[in-house]
Amino acid sequence: MSAKIKARLQKLLSQEKGAVVREWGARWPVALVYPHIYPVAMGNLGFQVIYHLLNAQPGLVCERAFLPGPQEWEEYRRTGTPLLSLESQRPLTDFAAVAFSLSFEGDYPQALQILEGARIPLLAADRGPGDPLVLAGGVATFLNPEPLAPFVDAFFLGEGEAGAVSFVEFLAAADAAQDRQDLLRQLAQTVPGVYVPQGYQPHYAGDGTLAGFIPEPGYPSRVKPPHLPELAPYPTHSHLLAPQSEWGEMFLVETGRGCSRGCRFCAAGFIYRPPRERAAEVLYPQILAGLQKSRKVGLVGAAVSDHPEIKDICRKVLDLGGDLGISSLRADSVDEELFRLLAQGGVRTVALAPEAGSGRLRRVLNKGLTVEDLAQAAIALNAAGISQMRLYFMVGLPTETLEDVEEIPRLVKHLLHRIVKDSRGKKRLGQITLSLSSFVPKPFTPFQWVPFMEVGELKKRLKLVRQGLQGLKEVRVNTDLPKWAYVQALLSRGDRRVGDLLLAAHQRGWNRAFRESLVNPDFFTLRERHPEELFPWDFIDHGLKKDYLWAEYQKALAGEETPPCHPEVCTRCGVCAGVE
Repeated sequence: MSAKIKARLQKLLSQEKGAVVREWGARWPVALVYPHIYPVAMGNLGFQVIYHLLNAQPGLVCERAFLPGPQEWEEYRRTGTPLLSLESQRPLTDFAAVAFSLSFEGDYPQALQILEGARIPLLAADRGPGDPLVLAGGVATFLNPEPLAPFVDAFFLGEGEAGAVSFVEFLAAADAAQDRQDLLRQLAQTVPGVYVPQGYQPHYAGDGTLAGFIPEPGYPSRVKPPHLPELAPYPTHSHLLAPQSEWGEMFLVETGRGCSRGCRFCAAGFIYRPPRERAAEVLYPQILAGLQKSRKVGLVGAAVSDHPEIKDICRKVLDLGGDLGISSLRADSVDEELFRLLAQGGVRTVALAPEAGSGRLRRVLNKGLTVEDLAQAAIALNAAGISQMRLYFMVGLPTETLEDVEEIPRLVKHLLHRIVKDSRGKKRLGQITLSLSSFVPKPFTPFQWVPFMEVGELKKRLKLVRQGLQGLKEVRVNTDLPKWAYVQALLSRGDRRVGDLLLAAHQRGWNRAFRESLVNPDFFTLRERHPEELFPWDFIDHGLKKDYLWAEYQKALAGEETPPCHPEVCTRCGVCAGVE
């Protein structure tokens, strides 16, 4: 066992505020794993909330583990040390369960790295009574868990506050000598939101599509992820502050969950329906408590600027002597007053997300933003003294043409022109940073039928944007790698067969896996889905009607917009009571 690794973990732990170090005693031990490096993991609010909830239970002890960085991995390999937990520096094989918190499909390969580094058999079928149970949850899994099905004993699909504790406590209360398969069957029968892959068998048609997804006796035919009807009883904020977190020691507070806008590419806007906001009076005690631990409060959510009391919340932070951080804002729900409050709170960069350059394509996306909305937001931001703006765009969107792509640099130039014109040349933004990504179709969205664009074409379109902005010293362009977006698309909409590719990639790298595998990855990425096709995630019941999503897809193709979600007057999507 490497003394160097243990010393590093102990140093990380000593720098944190809020870590829970408990004696094991008779407690059931869980290793909560975020499959990324420590700074990224500690910036994830959901990961922190589950850590807090599990450690609040007297019969449990929850410790954390992370993906080691390259130098750390080398030390693990050199010394033959199995992957260790942070709090007690124990091997993960000492725990009764290893539970992954998964926010992004791109973290799936890293989950396999961690299992191997922990010396836990990768495949669920290869594990025996002496091995930890491998569990998983997080938003990526309740979109589509199937690519990970061969590796996970049980998933919890749903909001963590709504049932993760029941999920773990059921396992903790079980007889240690009980047969693993029987235990998992009882878990699936008893706890809402549990998905046990061993209890379901996929069947395929001659053309390779999914023909059926059949539950074994004793397993529910559909899994309904639990959601919180009200957020107020469940404060969601930072429980640990870590200097090495990607957000530093900023205290994060969730202002709401979900989004009413219904952007057709955004899974969060659909699976978190109905959208729920936390009233300012509910948030104020959390903010006060946070400012006793940190100088800076970060307001997070899918649509923070849509919160009806956002300015009052910002003023409260400022009145209490705090600084502000804020996630991406909607250009049509901001103004100079809000930007001035943010500037007073120390915000130097604001992110807006047009997503597409042309108005036509924004209507396809149901983005609901006009050029004038974006221009007024940029002018207000500049007038408030915020010197930098980040703009998020995608390429490879449904119905996108090269003309639509060329509209991205035109839009950026227009925004720069409007800022200079409004300030009569006296004020210019210090920097505009474009973040360009490749569109990846997601489950439970109207675009779940859409093919991913070929990598070569995506590269061409990204280059077109960069060329259109050459020579503008105020503009910096960051792009993703389309080949990795292709992998994300594969993991996003693949079925259980993609697990074979994932294992092959873990063993031999993606290039060899693609060349040598009998599974054709293009079948899952580049193929347009049939209208009536059975999807690998159709057994998950988020309450959304599939024909509603299809109707939204048809509206997108026609360039028609849909009004924002208003649960009190609309039941069209099927989530709210009184389904039509």
